[in-house]
Amino acid sequence: MSTITRSWSAARRASDQRRLVQVERSQSLAAQAARWFDRVKEFRAATDEFMVLQTPTAADRGFHRAYLVQVIASGEDLFLLAQMQNIGSSSAESVPLEAIEAELELLHASLAGEHYLSPEKRDAILNEVFAHGPQSAA
Repeated sequence: MSTITRSWSAARRASDQRRLVQVERSQSLAAQAARWFDRVKEFRAATDEFMVLQTPTAADRGFHRAYLVQVIASGEDLFLLAQMQNIGSSSAESVPLEAIEAELELLHASLAGEHYLSPEKRDAILNEVFAHGPQSAA
């Protein structure tokens, strides 16, 4: 097993977990939501380790994108299930739809910012947001 595949074992686990969707559907929606938020936390930790604290390789970027879209897909599934359950039953357990939706928006923004903006466009946005750039004393 190469260093890259060992390093991105969380992405491989996420892929395996996607295959368990049918099993998860039999669990309570609240348990599914808790599990998904745990996956998001794992994804963010992997992102920090491989995309922020070091210069990512092309392979790191590919694994990151694949892992990210899997987490997004799971969250979209969860959001739809939660919407249907909350609409279809007045006694449905409470699932934080707003929290899921907000997390999904952040994940989509991460995907767009990290994988669909050119480096030049990303730098231009950062320079605009942080007008003084990295030299700022603030």
